[in-house]
Amino acid sequence: MLRLIILITFIESFVSAIVERGVMFYAEHELGFSQSQTLWLALLFGAAYVAGALISHRAAGRLGERQWLVLLIVAHIVLHLAMAMDPSTSALFILNTLLGASSGSKWPVVESYVSAGQTPRRAAASVGQFNIAWSSSVVPAVALGGLLIETWSPSLFLLPTFLNLGVLVLIIRLPARPIHLPPDHPTRPTLDQKIRIQSLLLSSRWQMFASFTLLFLLAPMLPFIFKHRLGFTPGPATAMVSLIDLARFVTFVILQRYVGWHGRMSLLLWSAALMPAGFLMMLISDHLPLVLLGEVVFGVASGMTYYAALYYAMVMKNAAVEAGGDHESLIGSGFFVGPAIGLGAVYLFGAASTAASAMIVAVAPFLIICTIGSLWSLRGARATAHFKFPD
Repeated sequence: MLRLIILITFIESFVSAIVERGVMFYAEHELGFSQSQTLWLALLFGAAYVAGALISHRAAGRLGERQWLVLLIVAHIVLHLAMAMDPSTSALFILNTLLGASSGSKWPVVESYVSAGQTPRRAAASVGQFNIAWSSSVVPAVALGGLLIETWSPSLFLLPTFLNLGVLVLIIRLPARPIHLPPDHPTRPTLDQKIRIQSLLLSSRWQMFASFTLLFLLAPMLPFIFKHRLGFTPGPATAMVSLIDLARFVTFVILQRYVGWHGRMSLLLWSAALMPAGFLMMLISDHLPLVLLGEVVFGVASGMTYYAALYYAMVMKNAAVEAGGDHESLIGSGFFVGPAIGLGAVYLFGAASTAASAMIVAVAPFLIICTIGSLWSLRGARATAHFKFPD
């Protein structure tokens, strides 16, 4: 089953990334969206994503994971077709928002299938394969998005439509419900181990929330940064933007092969330092090499914190859809809060909000809060420094 769900993950991640990241360039290039409009487009998507993630556990419990996943993929197909057929401003806002809800509800189910019924050590390997699968497909998806927009813009939505038709065939081969370890299984974490894992989980979630907030503050701005500041059209711009995802993919590969970070604070301390550094390089630099270096640094940091957050969540919650739902709702919150910060800068500073200084002023309090929250959460891990991590 793991190979099948990894294949589904790869395809669905490609489908999600090509639309979620490409639609910002599509909106600016094809419909002439302003920076404020792209921020609103991203904000509504994020709000719907959170709602979808939060209802996923209950819906899967009532219908069964496989049936709920089938319904969500059908919803994707319908929405992508509609986006290709009606490329108007109002339709894009409505359909992209609905797509956010179905995407947010889809991933917790997929994540539950990935590591259900496995010991913590096997779950770590499975989560690693999952991370490598989805992150490796994001790189070509983001790079291809701009080329599709410049060649024939409806193909940005039609290609995901056809891919999802194939995914429906694969989903039928999944079991109706994934099987989880019993709560009293001997490999489940002990109470002392749970204290440390919970501490590391909370810290990594603070950082993951920050990383997706910063990414989706940047996502609506990147078309304008690469076009007006650096002078690139969507084709080469999206190819260069995919460097963030390439760096994250390489980080996932390293973390899957080297498991010495399990249960340790050092990974989260490094990511807390690297994330704002990479973000600032992308935001303030007028030089392409520094922007690209910022992408690499930010991609590495976001890869660290995402991997840790998902791994610790699956160990704590026994790979339940609820664990994935909590994980994805935090990601969706970042999708929402990032554009909200950008819009706040627009309304507070007016046209000057396109300047990097205005965005820094707007995002600084958020970054300070998340950093303090992440470091404060590690106090439980410091108090349990000497213990054996569960196998």
